[in-house]
Amino acid sequence: MVRFLSRRVLRALVSLLGVLTIVFFIVRINGSPAVLLLGPDASAEAVADLDRALGLDRSLPVQYLSFLRSTAVGDFGESLNFNRPALGLILARLPDTLLLAVSAFAFGLVVAFGLAVVAELWGNRTFRDALLWIGAVVQAVPTFLLGIVLILVFAVTLRLLPALGAGSATSLILPAVTLGCFEVALYVRLFSVAIAEQVGQDYVRTAYAKGRTKLQVTLGHVLPNAVLPVVTVAGINLGQLIGGTVVVETVFNWPGAGSLIYQGVTGRDYPIVQAGVVVVATLFILINLGVDMLYAVLDPRVRLS
Repeated sequence: MVRFLSRRVLRALVSLLGVLTIVFFIVRINGSPAVLLLGPDASAEAVADLDRALGLDRSLPVQYLSFLRSTAVGDFGESLNFNRPALGLILARLPDTLLLAVSAFAFGLVVAFGLAVVAELWGNRTFRDALLWIGAVVQAVPTFLLGIVLILVFAVTLRLLPALGAGSATSLILPAVTLGCFEVALYVRLFSVAIAEQVGQDYVRTAYAKGRTKLQVTLGHVLPNAVLPVVTVAGINLGQLIGGTVVVETVFNWPGAGSLIYQGVTGRDYPIVQAGVVVVATLFILINLGVDMLYAVLDPRVRLS
């Protein structure tokens, strides 16, 4: 166990270093933020003075080493647009992003699991094929387009749900369903394939030979084994959800970290972008570590070695 955790922690640190390096150089591709902060009419001297004040006049290697030293102690600097610590701003909005991502994740997993179980118990091939086709279509629809359609139908036309913001509990429904629909499509396909692989196994035929009903075999034997390959994908996908809520948060004006990172990108707010990416990457790595541990618990054949 100690050896396993040590290797994973080392990999996590290497991954974080890679993320830090990439985000450091990418956010500087578009040039200095001084022009945006001072306006297009600012003189070259004023821009140079602001660059000097922000430390952007130094060479990139020097800036990079300074950035790594500051990051090691959790200091990403102050936001250029909000004049507040960037990490504090990201962490303040992170709960809303986690709420949205986890809600969409749970919605997708539960609905897909239910549909897959119904399809298996019913045994109707047409119904199963229809689920897979619908899932393929849903996965092909851009998230922002689905969100706009849901707003037009349920907020504008039917006036059942709020369209923007996070003013009430019902405000979560539309953005969560928008993200969750893609999750449903993904997990229906995964569950269908995993169940199809299990139903032809010898242990299933043995269970039927002992007189077990289809419900007993499906719930007691097939599903516990079919869920194992889904666990890994689900864990990775949850991490991707946390980092991929930017579009939905923007469409629904959801006050999460994703929309703040987007504002940082468009406004060249280096500290916000760097802090946001590092926080999301850290969560992704921790989730993957947790999935590895969970997989070993669910399947005793897996050893943490």
